[in-house]
Amino acid sequence: MNKLSIFILSLFSITVYAYDFTLESGENQVQVIELFTSEGCSSCPPAERWLSGLKTHPQLWTDIVPIAFHVDYWDDLGWQDPYSATAFSLRQRVYYAHGNLKAVYTPAVLVYGQEWRAWRNQSLVQYDKAVGRLSVQLKGNRLQARFKTGPIKSEYNLNIALLGMNIRIPIKAGENAGKTLSHDFVVLKHLVLGSNKQSWNINLDEDFFQSEQNDLAFVAWIQDTLNPAPIQAVGISLE
Repeated sequence: MNKLSIFILSLFSITVYAYDFTLESGENQVQVIELFTSEGCSSCPPAERWLSGLKTHPQLWTDIVPIAFHVDYWDDLGWQDPYSATAFSLRQRVYYAHGNLKAVYTPAVLVYGQEWRAWRNQSLVQYDKAVGRLSVQLKGNRLQARFKTGPIKSEYNLNIALLGMNIRIPIKAGENAGKTLSHDFVVLKHLVLGSNKQSWNINLDEDFFQSEQNDLAFVAWIQDTLNPAPIQAVGISLE
């Protein structure tokens, strides 16, 4: 089991959240579960309920990191998903271009960056694969991260995302019209930061952690610059 070291202090004002925390993964690869979904898709609520069930997983954030990307290619079919983004649709298409997905569709689940259609009836299987240690520290708006691995064989990008939790939204049109949908692990904001030396030191925009959502989480993951599949990840609930 990977170990996650956490120190967190949160300060709240009328308009701004400020967080201080340090996160560190173990050497073994954390299992990133990605769901590509849309509020306009009638087949998606079961997948979202499945993903929401991971909120009570005993290894949440230490061994598993769930993420929900809302795509925008459903938005012209009756209901515009407020959490959708063209960049999230592009991420899915890049997966398809690399052969990680057999088609571009929703709901699509990827585990370790590979398509996994068995989410309905199989349990997650974790693999003991040493990939390197990811550490992330945030103090105010200052973010520092480092990916410690063996000899550098590739260039890496650092991804960071703010996630919305415990979201409920009434749907007034489209395939899910009349339903109230529940969402968790929804990507609200996403940044991709490049580096050649496996280390990052940046100032985030002051509004990065601002959100209309009260329940939030933060995740960070490493990926190869040429492939979106997550290599290592950390996460934390922001309370």
